[in-house]
Amino acid sequence: MTTPAIISARTWRATLHLILDLPLGVVSFSYVVSLFCFGVGSVMTFVGLPILVACVAGARAFGTMERARTRALLGEEIPAPAPVTQSRPGLVGWIRGMLSDGASWRAALYAFLLLPMGVLGFTLAVTLWSVGISATLYPLYHWVFPRYVGWPGYKLWENNGHSHYISTLPEIAATCVAGIVLVLVATQVVKSLAAVRRAMARGLLA
Repeated sequence: MTTPAIISARTWRATLHLILDLPLGVVSFSYVVSLFCFGVGSVMTFVGLPILVACVAGARAFGTMERARTRALLGEEIPAPAPVTQSRPGLVGWIRGMLSDGASWRAALYAFLLLPMGVLGFTLAVTLWSVGISATLYPLYHWVFPRYVGWPGYKLWENNGHSHYISTLPEIAATCVAGIVLVLVATQVVKSLAAVRRAMARGLLA
């Protein structure tokens, strides 16, 4: 028997992954952009290259954490990239190896893209789930408004002194149906965004 998507642990793990994308994206985006811009701007001095190395090395370490998060929440096993190869031993060889390593730069791109993806995923997931579930359950808590707020129902809008409330039986039923539709939409949106995030991790973190 297939578990309904709304109560599937897979759906809620994917939702958690999308929600966490935003705060992690803020951190990773700020880190990569600030170090990359500072490194490029000072590349003619002795500090520019080490700053760029710190940028891609930090992104590569962040990628390790993201592979673990993708495995735990999205069920996608992402293989680790090959180790950085050095053309010559020593610090200079390591710096050259880091700056010429494609996997490290792909990890930096992943860290950069995580913020816009996080904004999109967080906004859609939180909005659809919260509005959908609250509308679906509205018949269960409609009584709160007339009893404790003094309204005949939830205030839908107010314009030029006229307010409209969801208070009649047809309106309450329609709100519940609309909420169910939004919940069904939310499960599909989360599923689609999770697929995009798996593809993003496979393409940039392997």
